[in-house]
Formats: sequence, C-alpha cells, structure tokens
Amino acid sequence: MGRVQKLPYGKRFIELDLNKLGSVQLVEPNPVLNERDEEVIVREALEHPMGSISLKELTKGVKKILIITNDNTRPMPSKITIPAIIRSFYWDERYYDITILIANGLHREMREEEMREQFGEEICSKYRIVNHNASDRTQLFDFGRLSSGNVLWLNKLLVEHDLIISEGFIEPHFFAGYSGGRKSILPGVAGEETILHNHRPENIASPYATGANLDGNPIHKECQEAAKMGKLAFILNVALDRSKKIVGAFAGDPVKAHTCGCEYVKRMMSVAAKRTDIVITTNNGYPLDRNLYQVVKGIDTASKIVKEGGVIIVAAECMEKVGHKNFEDLILSCRSVEELHCKMSSPPSTADKWQVQILARALKKYKIILVSDGIDQALSEKLFLIHAVSIEEAVKKAFSIKGTGASVTVMPEGPVTIPVVNDEIRCLG
Repeated sequence: MGRVQKLPYGKRFIELDLNKLGSVQLVEPNPVLNERDEEVIVREALEHPMGSISLKELTKGVKKILIITNDNTRPMPSKITIPAIIRSFYWDERYYDITILIANGLHREMREEEMREQFGEEICSKYRIVNHNASDRTQLFDFGRLSSGNVLWLNKLLVEHDLIISEGFIEPHFFAGYSGGRKSILPGVAGEETILHNHRPENIASPYATGANLDGNPIHKECQEAAKMGKLAFILNVALDRSKKIVGAFAGDPVKAHTCGCEYVKRMMSVAAKRTDIVITTNNGYPLDRNLYQVVKGIDTASKIVKEGGVIIVAAECMEKVGHKNFEDLILSCRSVEELHCKMSSPPSTADKWQVQILARALKKYKIILVSDGIDQALSEKLFLIHAVSIEEAVKKAFSIKGTGASVTVMPEGPVTIPVVNDEIRCLG
C-alpha cells in the first residue's frame, strides 16, 4: 500500500506518513467502481420504486406535497435529488403546493446561507423551506402513542399535506443502525419529548443499538413505527462514495427501499479488521466533522477495533467547536470520566445526553487524542480529551502511551466504515 495516507479533514486533507507507524493495518471500504451519472442513478430508482407505485401515480390526486430532507450535518446531494423527485410528479410542479421541511431533530435551525449551500439557489427561490423546531409546541401535532408508550409528537405539516415524501442518505449510524429511511420522521421532525424518550439511556445501552445493526434495535424499531404512524408514503435514499458522489439510489416503500439500501451499504462499507493498540481515524471531513458532537460517531466506530486500554486518534476540524451547548455542559458538569459515565448511563433522558453517554463509554476504556484546529488544548482537557496540534504530534503521544512496538490501524473514513472484527487477520506491512 502507499506510504502516505490522506485523511479527510474539514474541506481538505491532511497527510499521514505511514513509514513512521511500523506495521499498520489499513481499514477502508473498497472503492466503488461506478461510472454512471448521478442523475441517471436517481432517475432509474424513481422510475422503478420498490414495494410502491411510482411518484407519478401517487401524485395524481393530490395537491399539497411535503418533502422532508436532511439538515446540513449530512452530505445530502439535494441539488440533484429534490429536482429529480419533483420531476417525477404527475403534473408540472406549478400545479402543486410544495413545501420542503428540514429534519433538524434537536439540531439547530439552518441559516439562509446554509440553505443556499445545501439546496442551491434554484430550490431556495422556488419552494417554501421550513426549519423543524422540536421544542416549539406550536409546530407539533400529537399522533398518539407508540407501542413503547412514547407519545408521538411530529411536525403538524405532516397532517396539513396530502402526501409525505422523504429523502436521505444511508450510512452506518452508531446507535440507530443506519441513517436514512424512518429517521427522517423520528428524530428528524419529531418533538423534543418524543426524541428524548427514543434516545433514553437504557435504549442507548442496548447491545443491539449499535452501528450497522437493525435486528432487535429498540431505537430503530420505534423510529420505524413512528414513520408508519406519520404516514410517510415514499422515500428516496442514496448511498455515497468517498467523494460523496451518488453510487446507489433506493426509492419506494419506506421499509423496503430503506432495507435494500442498508444491505447495499453494508456490502459496500464492510471491511475485515483485527483489534490493535492504536486506531487513527477521522469523522470523514466536512460536513461530518463540523463539530465535536458529530465526531463522537467516528470515535465510536474506532472503538470497535481498538484494544481495551488502547488509544484512539481522531482528526476533525470542528469549525463549529463543540457544536451543541447541552453536550458541552453535560461533559463539563463532571469531574472525572467515571462520574461522567455513571451520570450519563442513568435516567433521566435530557437533550444530547446520548451523545455524551457514548463518548463516556469510549473514554472509560480508551485514551482519545483529538487533532483539531477548532478545539484548543485547554478545552480538550476539560472534555477529558488529549489535544494534539498535528497528526504527527498525536502519533508521538499515542506511542508514548502504548510503547514503540504498538500495533496500529489507520481508518481514514471513520463513521462511514463498517469494521468487521477478525483477530486472525495479519496487519499489512
């Protein structure tokens, strides 16, 4: 393999000299050899939906249509997918009353300039775009109770429109199994009370609530039920390659299309790996590494293949620093990793507690070194992280902790990788 590895970092790459790591295991998905045009991939999926009639048929007798989309913490190629969805309607777009609802969940609302970057000028000028606000009860409607007892509060636009469509992209998700599909509804456009119940500590602690797993996953089960009760009728989900280009598209019934997409992503992103003393990873660059809150996903993926007592190095720009005030405050409220783990693993459920719970779980077992321009050493130490100003400094610190003969994994694409543990695999030299 090459001796210099590029690591995604913000909107650029940083280089890691593999010659200084000794014997190293490189864990990254195989490149997807797909030369088909992105728009063709999407159009073909929409023309041949799974388990559903086409959007052309679905839109025959309706007037008001709601399209639910991701916020800008996801690299969703909406400039391609939203126009393709609308071109699939029975009538010309001028016939319909179309609203685009941003599935912010408990994330902050998107600003106008961010909408223009995510959706493009044409979409922003043509259609009404609404930010979902989970804490604003005036936006919400009570859809009843889920089988778990959770009260299903969803954005009232779902009851004010004739047809509900969602778009999204599928990648491994560290506690919901995979992103996409039903997550557009819960947590995407759900109320705060509903999200907190779904993300409660006992659900996060379930051994089934983990990346690339849907079977027995209590969070996934509740989200899927919420999507059905919310009358989500049709989805378009895409799979992206390492350049964030569309390589697969899955349209149709929310369950069947999403399941097929998850199976595709699992095949595409699964890589055999053995546990090592040190794992060097990223959060796959912008927009996924825009803040530390999101970077927990990359840390959790690395935890799957680092030996207990080992070191995780994560390179993430964190242009928005920590990102979520609740997340930061919860960490800063504790004086030790032990206290953090104990408090975060216990009721009640509060905003962003789940993210801290997963971080605390990793901190309890491993040393975590953060390479970041956005978060300095003083703040890193308060967050129980070891700071490094460069990847070279981080590597030196890791070897000083584990010794010069420590085994090393490099996982360049972090949370979009599915490492499958096989301790019989030999490290590649």
